[in-house]
Amino acid sequence: MEQKIRHYDEAKKKFSAGVATDYDALVGRVAVENARPDVIRTENLIRISRENLRFLLGFEVEVDVKGSLETTIASYPEYETAVELAMKNRPELSDLRHRTEVANELVKIANAGDKPRLDLKAGYGFRDVDLGPDLHGNGGAWSAGLFITYPIFDGLRTRGRVSQARSNVATLKIEEAKLLDSIKLEVRDACNAVREAGEIVKALSSTVGQAERLLYMAEKGYEYGVKTKLDVDDAELNLVQAKGNLARAKRDYLVACVNLEGAKGALGEREETPSSKLKDKADRDLPFCRKVEAIT
Repeated sequence: MEQKIRHYDEAKKKFSAGVATDYDALVGRVAVENARPDVIRTENLIRISRENLRFLLGFEVEVDVKGSLETTIASYPEYETAVELAMKNRPELSDLRHRTEVANELVKIANAGDKPRLDLKAGYGFRDVDLGPDLHGNGGAWSAGLFITYPIFDGLRTRGRVSQARSNVATLKIEEAKLLDSIKLEVRDACNAVREAGEIVKALSSTVGQAERLLYMAEKGYEYGVKTKLDVDDAELNLVQAKGNLARAKRDYLVACVNLEGAKGALGEREETPSSKLKDKADRDLPFCRKVEAIT
């Protein structure tokens, strides 16, 4: 918007000096008016994003967002290391393995249905027996015994329960194998996405500076009459596209890094150090409006 206003002012100055036509000034004015809706829409999108953030955080007060998309391309993750961490940290894999262990124990319990059983039973109480006017059997009573039972035939019920329990174990193992394959694929895709986004950021890092220099040269050439308005518009379009592509590439890189941490099961985990503990305490003491930092 500021660039278009500057171009419009330049066109009006040239028209006043007699080196430009009314058409050139009108083109600049139309460009300024056409840029206003985009500015209004963008401001509204920012307000909507802040409201969505406030809703997700569960706060009644209005929140503000500060931050930047400055990124530092670190060394790309190794697939083998990432998979190894995922196998240790993924909670759904740990849950499935615990369920498999429980199912194996249930197989043992079901297999004991047709085995001999030894029980120790004992009891103690008080009885009140009245057999007549002079006959009473009141007093304490106790009993104890050792009982052994051996099922001769249970109608193949134990065999059916064992088969069912083993089927459950086999099903859980199949689910574990499927989950392992999906985790490996997810980790590989996440590693590839980080590498791809990082390479794009590296490729576009110098493009913005070149586009800014190109626009500066085009504007100076237009002021001195050696460049046309079309050259300036092309240079401005190239700069906007370069900035947009770089911002999108940085955003994709940050998202890819977060997705990789999630695939490894290490999202939100960090090493506790004395400095990090002090920082966390300081953040808790600050008002919310001063400590909320995010990337829009």
